[in-house]
Amino acid sequence: TSGPEVAMPLEWVPQAYRKQALQVKFAVQVCGWAGFFLFMVLPVSTCVGVLYGFSSLVRVWIFGADAGRYVDEINLRKGGVSPLQRFLVLNRSSMVLAFVLPISRFYQIYTHLRTDFVQAMASAPDEHTKRVEHIKSQFKQWREEEGTRRIVTARPGWQRVSVKQSAYKDGAFKVHIDRMADILEINTKDRFVKVEPMVNMGQLVPALMKGGWTLPVVPELEELTVGGMIAGTGIESSSHHSGLFQEFCIELEICLANGGVVTCSRHEREDLFEAFFWSYGTLGMLMSAKLRIIPSAPYIRLCYHAFDAEKDFCEFWTKESEKGVKFAEKGGDDVDLDKDNGTDGSHCSRFVEGLIFAKDRGVVMTGDFTNKVGEDGRMYRHGRWYQPYFYRHAEDVAAEARQLKRPVVEYLPLRDYYYRHSRSVFWEMENIVPLGDNPLFRWGFGWMLPPSVGFLKVTTPADLQEFYDTKHVIQDMLVPARDIERSLAIFRKHFDMYPLWVCPMTVRPNRGLVHTTGDRHELFVDLGAYGVPGAVKRGEDYDLIKEIRAVEDYVTSVKGYEMLYADSYMTRSEFGKMFDRKLYDELRVKLGADKAFPDIYDKVVEPKRLKILRELLGEEATK
Repeated sequence: TSGPEVAMPLEWVPQAYRKQALQVKFAVQVCGWAGFFLFMVLPVSTCVGVLYGFSSLVRVWIFGADAGRYVDEINLRKGGVSPLQRFLVLNRSSMVLAFVLPISRFYQIYTHLRTDFVQAMASAPDEHTKRVEHIKSQFKQWREEEGTRRIVTARPGWQRVSVKQSAYKDGAFKVHIDRMADILEINTKDRFVKVEPMVNMGQLVPALMKGGWTLPVVPELEELTVGGMIAGTGIESSSHHSGLFQEFCIELEICLANGGVVTCSRHEREDLFEAFFWSYGTLGMLMSAKLRIIPSAPYIRLCYHAFDAEKDFCEFWTKESEKGVKFAEKGGDDVDLDKDNGTDGSHCSRFVEGLIFAKDRGVVMTGDFTNKVGEDGRMYRHGRWYQPYFYRHAEDVAAEARQLKRPVVEYLPLRDYYYRHSRSVFWEMENIVPLGDNPLFRWGFGWMLPPSVGFLKVTTPADLQEFYDTKHVIQDMLVPARDIERSLAIFRKHFDMYPLWVCPMTVRPNRGLVHTTGDRHELFVDLGAYGVPGAVKRGEDYDLIKEIRAVEDYVTSVKGYEMLYADSYMTRSEFGKMFDRKLYDELRVKLGADKAFPDIYDKVVEPKRLKILRELLGEEATK
């Protein structure tokens, strides 16, 4: 089909008045939802939030602080946080419940309504050309100002799905791209979708699934955008056979420093195509992307394999993940796994994911598309608002499998599986709203989870954010799978935190910033650590910068990589050792990007972290 597959609304309205009717419908829907949240949801959530905060204070006054709150108070005092800010930290759950949850939920609903409206109006392709011209005119304005400032997007830092604040944008020339958020074309005949960079996963994947299609790799948080996945990267449990998000990109449309718009692919401007991935928008500005799509199915058959020994976990995870490498070498999902696949022990599962709950306790989940629910397992609708967080559910099912001494099978609706970690933001929600997995809370307010990362950042004072930066870890390290056991030991030594996300991916040889060291595809593992380190939870002294730098040194030593969104404390030279900048630097000069856009290092290591490095290592070490 040409264009997104949507049912034509308001067919009973005469064609001449249909656009006006759609506009009225959209306005009524937005106003209706706004009224519902303003006059019904917000008063209730505010009352509940205030009552929860008050009851917490009364409980502490009568029974004393529980262990977790006591440790938090110790850390806050050590951090020199003011009494008011200590109060805000210790009672943040109340404020999130009262204000952040309803406001962010309304924003999400508004985004979905606007997407449906634009698709119904069939205006996206026409508007795209106008938007590109508008961006080109902004580049022209930059040149007329003699190009003294670096070009960045005008997207405010609070909208990023990251704890970073985008301080590098201060004083820069800001290009407005916020309206570049439309699905331009879904072509099922040639198996591709064309989208603008601000389209997010919660918008794109449901639109594809309506027609029985999906992406080879679907990053697990709905707020993640296509532009972010291309300029950075994206990974999921299908990456062992389909690689990173970049591997199914067919074509990119990019605005260069001179204001010209070019397309690139593996067959046209191949050097720019290879270098653009992971470049964080420092070679040009993405206008649109053409992505490969594959047939989907309504359900996932998910098999839970429980382990009581880390070695057994690693061996099984590696065996299942390595089966995807041969498919990656053939082009990932261009090869139909359902037809060109083995059986029994040689079968390559479409999805492989590991969760580690303690040193010797974990679960490996293997899954496949299926058109019906089989009799060998049970149906589990995780998408319903009252269900527990997925990692908690997986831990419970693993305990069941351990007791039965065999794997347990469940069937999940496809969308429920894709966004299984969204509601809990993996396991970060237990730090933001500790009562979030309480059954009463889930039934009453679970439909509003998760809060927007952006709204959480907006409600966090700068001084308080600096405190969090010293007590909280958000890291994704990509290391060769052959080093998985040693890597887990390093994470345990320096972070001592659980759960850990263990996700496989195949990395291919290329000339970009991230590639294998040889000429063969290689299996890597993404170790995801999100939360509060064990030492902090115990109230012990913890030098977060020292520990992160130690892990970064290790990752570089095994030819691995750090996700660009993560907290990085590498110096410029250390960053250059981890990432292959050769082609990137050549194109920066060739395309004039070195005079127009910030350097990738300056976007990854924010000014406040660079200041810390200068104080720690000296001025020379950071040049």
